[in-house]
Amino acid sequence: MLTKLMNQVKGRIGSPHIDLLLDKNEFIPGEKVTGSFVIKGGLFEQKLSRLECDLLTGSDEAPAGDAIMIFMSEHIPPNASKCIPFSFQLPEQLSESRYYFQTKLCFGEGKKCIGQDPIRVVQPSFS
Repeated sequence: MLTKLMNQVKGRIGSPHIDLLLDKNEFIPGEKVTGSFVIKGGLFEQKLSRLECDLLTGSDEAPAGDAIMIFMSEHIPPNASKCIPFSFQLPEQLSESRYYFQTKLCFGEGKKCIGQDPIRVVQPSFS
């Protein structure tokens, strides 16, 4: 019974967390977005399998660009942090609107941790 309880805690409360830290949040179409993924370990060691990141439109969650997928086969110790550089070239044809990056950290037994980070795309101003 104790083992079952520990597995439930390990799968929920003790899970790793993903955060996408961007250098800025406002861009023009075609601009390069930079920052880093920060993975924070949970209460227990977890095996990470992949990291996915999609640029989605704010209105209907439709993909607005190519996805980023990083495959990894490593363990993250309890309470440890890992930083992975991030760069993404925005498509030239984006309209002025709000978009967001949806990041998924996939680990043990198909479990996922999902984060969302909004950005704003504006048209360039000509002086």
